[in-house]
Amino acid sequence: MKNKCENCGGLCCLDTQMLLSKEDVATILKNYPDKLKKEEFVFEINWYFQLKNINGHCVFFDSVTEMCKIYEFRPHGCRFYPLIYDKDKETCIFDEDCPRNHLFYKSNSKFETTCKKIKEFVRTQLNIDL
Repeated sequence: MKNKCENCGGLCCLDTQMLLSKEDVATILKNYPDKLKKEEFVFEINWYFQLKNINGHCVFFDSVTEMCKIYEFRPHGCRFYPLIYDKDKETCIFDEDCPRNHLFYKSNSKFETTCKKIKEFVRTQLNIDL
């Protein structure tokens, strides 16, 4: 399978609770082709930015094409996906909502490297203690 996400239907974009860093927000604002206000795609909750949902999916998910409108400059969390940090387990895990998570990060070294990047992102960009 050339594209691991092909014909998935954008399951990772449904009812997302994606946290965004200030850098993520700035990158989207800088690169989005139309004039866009921060309030149109993000809301602030307890000092965190969270990606908005519209009609049950990410504001940037095109339900007709089932593609991301900002794929080239998508947030860090989307880039790491389907690997996520589980704070309760204090480790990285595959998101169970992804039907093809077994196709990602096949080598243990790639998994571990990405997990370290996720932890660093959570600590430094989101300012969340792990």
